Amino acid sequence: MSPTADFTISDFPHKVLDPIATDTTAPSYASLLLAQRQLSANASAIPSLNGGGAHGHMALTLTDEAYAELSDIPFVIPVAPPADPEPGTTQPQITENNRLHKRAVATHSLYVAVNNALRRQILDAVPRVYVRDLEHPQFAYSHVSCRDLLDHLWRNFGTITASYLKSNIQSMYTPWNPVDPIETIFHRLNDAIAYSIAGRDPITEAAAVRAGYDVLEHSGLFPRACETWRTASPDTHTLANLRALFKVADTDRKRTVTTGTLGYANVLTTAPSVLPSPLPDALSLPFSALSVSNSSATLSEKTYCWTHGSSNNRRHTSATCKNKAPGHRDDATATNTLGGSTKVWTAPKPPE
Repeated sequence: MSPTADFTISDFPHKVLDPIATDTTAPSYASLLLAQRQLSANASAIPSLNGGGAHGHMALTLTDEAYAELSDIPFVIPVAPPADPEPGTTQPQITENNRLHKRAVATHSLYVAVNNALRRQILDAVPRVYVRDLEHPQFAYSHVSCRDLLDHLWRNFGTITASYLKSNIQSMYTPWNPVDPIETIFHRLNDAIAYSIAGRDPITEAAAVRAGYDVLEHSGLFPRACETWRTASPDTHTLANLRALFKVADTDRKRTVTTGTLGYANVLTTAPSVLPSPLPDALSLPFSALSVSNSSATLSEKTYCWTHGSSNNRRHTSATCKNKAPGHRDDATATNTLGGSTKVWTAPKPPE
């Protein structure tokens, strides 16, 4: 398939770059890295058979060394073909020369169009004061490539200072909000390691593991997993193992929280496909309401609420509940039977 220059900014996944700098805040390593990622994603979204054909126009945003890490085949910058195709002596030859010329024109035109669009995005994301050195008195930035702008910004503003490296280490100890996915912790650790490598002061895996464990331990949510980790051989203390252990622990924690806060009717509503099969004479209730010993309560002391299950609070019933779940039944009641030394509480089946 022949390339075409008929593309628009709407073909880019990032229509507008995040700001690289402001009038009062200079570009930084972090803002440049984000811009580099966004620009590379945009460039790769525009197909090209050049450079192996798998990375679109990413050569416009990467150094030759960086592109070589992606592909063993170098990206050859398209050269503008002559205005007219090569002449031919026969009609088949003329036809073939015309085809090759048309393809070369389209390849070059697309390359230029993508470069111009990426350059425009950079100039829109950074105040001119930070790129003024590249501006031509007459031609402004028309002669400057996307790579020229990125190289200039990285060279002048992409240095990672000692204070940034210190802040990077501290970032690994940022407390975790349990509302966020636990993966947030491990992404933060990986980002900190990558940042330290870019700053030529690498954080060791052992240091990252210690930081990650401290964050997890101080959350107070994983006492059993923390004990497992502390008693394991130090040889097993890797980031991969830390992530595996605490992801399982977090999954179990969320399951426990869910089943502990949902009432009988809510469990049925939210997870009907995983309910156990009903017993011949009774339905299973939440774990706390499934059975009570003879010494703990009498039948008359138990009440039932559609939303919250059975309770020792005689005033809390389906009809009097003040925090009703969707689909709550005010007329729902519970019955009980006595079998041996255990009272089994059963509830009416909710409507289909």
